[in-house]
Amino acid sequence: MLVHMYNVSMIYPNGLKALDDISLKIDRGEFVFVMGPSGAGKSTLLRLLYREELPTRGQIFIASRSVVRMKPREVPLLRRNIGVVFQDFKLLENKTVFENVAFAMQVVGASPGEITQRVQETINLVGLRGREEHYPSQLSGGEQQRAGIARAIVNRPLIVIADEPTGNLDLETSWEIMELLSEINRKGTTVIMATHAQELVRRSHRRVIVLNEGRLSTDTMPGAFIA
Repeated sequence: MLVHMYNVSMIYPNGLKALDDISLKIDRGEFVFVMGPSGAGKSTLLRLLYREELPTRGQIFIASRSVVRMKPREVPLLRRNIGVVFQDFKLLENKTVFENVAFAMQVVGASPGEITQRVQETINLVGLRGREEHYPSQLSGGEQQRAGIARAIVNRPLIVIADEPTGNLDLETSWEIMELLSEINRKGTTVIMATHAQELVRRSHRRVIVLNEGRLSTDTMPGAFIA
């Protein structure tokens, strides 16, 4: 088991209960969709996994280590094993594609030689060969998301967390991004993806977790989602 959330609740200072007694397990190599209406708690759940926030109650374990009890100095090591893909890409506008992807390796202290080789391999993997020197403003939305995915996977994380990665893309481009994430998953990386895109989910035949008002309402195995 790679991820274990046990009786997790998240209540913000204004009294909003974003998550209410969530318990779930995710195995290594799974591809899991997280669905639910706006405000259901999807983004909160994802932020808890990479310790952007801490739960009000409950425990979260990743690779058998408690995220909640983790010392601050241990957090960078956790995040080295988690790649995050955002809906709005969050690329650095003043850096090229190569520099954006390389930055993720620089912050963890990788050597220049290792950075050069692995960044180029990763850029090729996500289909951006020839775009290395382009800036984000010179890329389409789909290309920007590919660059964001490259940045998320360049450190070879155990988990990729994708928060509405196709939310700003057309359907055809969304399918291309979905195929890329599926390929990354086939190589052994666990993928946890929050989305509203029911058609993508329906046709992907993956496990689906549905949140409703902060509670886990359904957890269906691959092929069972028909909503």
